[in-house]
Amino acid sequence: MLHVNQLIGFGASGRARRPLEFVGGAISAKAGATSGNSTVALDSGLTGGVSSAAEAEDLVIAVFSSGSTADRTLSITDGTDDYTLIGSELYANDSVDVNLRVAYKFVSGDTAVTFGPTGNADDGGVTAVYVFRGVDQGTPLDVTPTTATGTDTVLANPPAITPVTPGAFIVCVGAGASLATGSTTFASSDLTGFRTIYSSDLNDNYLGIGHKNNWVSGAFNAAAFTLATGSDSSGGSWAALTFSLRPE
Repeated sequence: MLHVNQLIGFGASGRARRPLEFVGGAISAKAGATSGNSTVALDSGLTGGVSSAAEAEDLVIAVFSSGSTADRTLSITDGTDDYTLIGSELYANDSVDVNLRVAYKFVSGDTAVTFGPTGNADDGGVTAVYVFRGVDQGTPLDVTPTTATGTDTVLANPPAITPVTPGAFIVCVGAGASLATGSTTFASSDLTGFRTIYSSDLNDNYLGIGHKNNWVSGAFNAAAFTLATGSDSSGGSWAALTFSLRPE
């Protein structure tokens, strides 16, 4: 039997359900360093969605990637506490290695995401925030995230996922790394709200993130990223993560 709150469109907390929406995102390059933090604002500057600022209870997806020659542990916090890691931090090893950390947090008064250093002055990095409204507070991730890594190319290939909740949104993140190839950025043929940027250093880093907001049923396997600008590298590496967000 359905609870009365479900029948009239209220969540378990008694609050009216909000539609699952993309609030907006921001993405930026990060210089290589062994110390020092950088921040990305949540209270302004978001683009591509329904608002320029996150609100209380919005879900922030925070992404940090780097090009390197080692397996780094990257840091994402609200200034004090760690964001909750989605899956595991990914690493792929080739002539240049890629590190990719994706984590989440519901907004509770914080106005920025804090990212730690890349780990080396030669390691270019990219940071991004990607914000959603109307995500289930108790179970934000609809099913277990899927991950993939590869070598001999920088072109990330997000793995397939099969959500279980009607109205779920699917988010795909992919990062690549190589020796300096110039202004390499990604393109996606089937993701909306797609963001991409590169960080140029001795070890370059490239990132793309986007989502699918019209999933209906079955498995979704996003197309592998292609080149928007720049060139590929046979000594490059890539890592990708796919996850689905459960609506309230």
